[in-house]
Amino acid sequence: MKKNKILPILLSAAMLFTACGNNTADNKDGAKEETAKVESFKATEAGHNGDIEATVNFEGDKIASIDLVHKETEGLGDEAADKIVKEIVDKQSINVDTVSGATVTSTALIEAVKAAIEESGRDLKLYEKESDEANKETETKDYDVVVVGGGGAGFAAAVTAKEAGANVLLLEKLGQVGGNTLISGGEYAAPANELQEKEGIEDSKELFAKDVEEAGGKKELIEVLADKATDGAHWLRDDIGVEWLDSLMFFGGHSVKRSYIPKNHTGNELISKYKTKAEELGIDLMTNTDVKEILTKDGVVCGVRAEGSDKNYEINAKSVVLATGGFGANAEMCYENDKEVDEHVLSTNSPGATGDGIVMAQALGAGTVDMDKIQLYPVCDVETGKLLYVGDTRLVGGALLVNKEGKRFVEELDTRRAISMAIKDQTDYVGYLIWDEKSNEKTGTMKSNPEEAKSLFDRGLLYKADTIEELADHFGIDKEALVETVNTFNENSKKEEDPEFNLRMLGWTIDEGPYYMLKAAPAVHHTMGGLVINTDAEVQTEDGKTIEGLYAAGEVTGGIHGKNRLGSVAMADITVYGRIAGENAAKHAGK
Repeated sequence: MKKNKILPILLSAAMLFTACGNNTADNKDGAKEETAKVESFKATEAGHNGDIEATVNFEGDKIASIDLVHKETEGLGDEAADKIVKEIVDKQSINVDTVSGATVTSTALIEAVKAAIEESGRDLKLYEKESDEANKETETKDYDVVVVGGGGAGFAAAVTAKEAGANVLLLEKLGQVGGNTLISGGEYAAPANELQEKEGIEDSKELFAKDVEEAGGKKELIEVLADKATDGAHWLRDDIGVEWLDSLMFFGGHSVKRSYIPKNHTGNELISKYKTKAEELGIDLMTNTDVKEILTKDGVVCGVRAEGSDKNYEINAKSVVLATGGFGANAEMCYENDKEVDEHVLSTNSPGATGDGIVMAQALGAGTVDMDKIQLYPVCDVETGKLLYVGDTRLVGGALLVNKEGKRFVEELDTRRAISMAIKDQTDYVGYLIWDEKSNEKTGTMKSNPEEAKSLFDRGLLYKADTIEELADHFGIDKEALVETVNTFNENSKKEEDPEFNLRMLGWTIDEGPYYMLKAAPAVHHTMGGLVINTDAEVQTEDGKTIEGLYAAGEVTGGIHGKNRLGSVAMADITVYGRIAGENAAKHAGK
């Protein structure tokens, strides 16, 4: 814990006008009255993206206000921080709940405030009043359709159900909507689309289905996905207002280039347009509302029970759509299903992807499929788990992956799983990518992702140097071994050879400074397993029966991606089955 005590700042209106320091001021009747002195104390704690600095301002023993300086994630960590500050001041207590999805930020802020109180010399017990959680009132609400989860699948379901005439409520447990869609690249696989036609690319729904089926998903689910994927992309464009660029992206595992690219190359293009559309349609949206239970009556789903910041809710509904995402942010659940995904594997996922929907549906007898199929990504932030686009130099321009001993240990273009497991086996469970200025200019990954690059540089996780030896010194890597590794590779690559690992992209070298090195670790990227659904997005029991009134879409479901999700297919999946779930939930509600 880092504490930084500042001298108490004594402020009063009288001090501005007199040198004698009398702590008095004129009231409206001309009489003199006491004004409170303000004392300020500051402390810092390590948050999610850096230090959180909290300055606690006291008037007597009352916490008058709290000033913050931090770099927490916009729309999530910053909102969590503001919420907690308000609660601490309102309740005059540090005994407040952390915000779901922003636990690190919440805890750091509370600890910083606690440290500042201790620095002030005040009795900490005065500010540890018990929470009034047990005394929360319960409010009852009535809707036709309740959608649980405010990511891409949830919005697709909510908008579709609303346009079908249903009264819709969208619930999100985090302080911000978006889920994994928000932090994704947003690329969308669409077979036989108009951009392919312009480029003369031959494609078909059947070829798309064949590509996806290679991973072993359910044929009937994949056929529906392939049939409706391109229509879904056009719906996003024409109804939701998503802007697709006038070019396509080619992802591994696809037979042809077929994936739309959203404006600014980010899933935020989808989420921001969804939010606007939901507001236009009058869809009710509640954030910071954590659904705890799916309610049933006589075996039929009839609503949900949820906990909010200030009150609890019992929400009656004729249909419920689960769009809560997968369980990639739930380390315990990942390990339970795949013992190789242990504490040394981080997560790229939204903090809300904790498997809640799967667990709640299982309580009703819902079946699951492919729960042990967990996709990893090898080049991620060693502190946050975030997928690193700067590391894409490996895929295009050329970069070598080495360990602390300065040696290569895996083919740099092997499968994500193989590279991830290989990195996990190295010293400190990390790897180091090294490339030169030629590769940097060829890929432009730092120019395309300036904020990510700056953050990595600032934290010393990405380093630029004039020599390879300087890189080794910065990261504590065996200097002589690293130089030998690079020189050996350069000689072999010029001859289009890689006798040690058979790298599939050769001819490039690392020999023109400045040089770059990125420290990286593997992380969970996507969980292919989840609830069993049919082609109508109805949740099925373990023995194949439909749970009436319960629908699911997106990463909370399983059976589509088999053992390996192809890049950009998730956006098509959440849109197609989100729309199917919303449409059928509205129909069921209208019966």
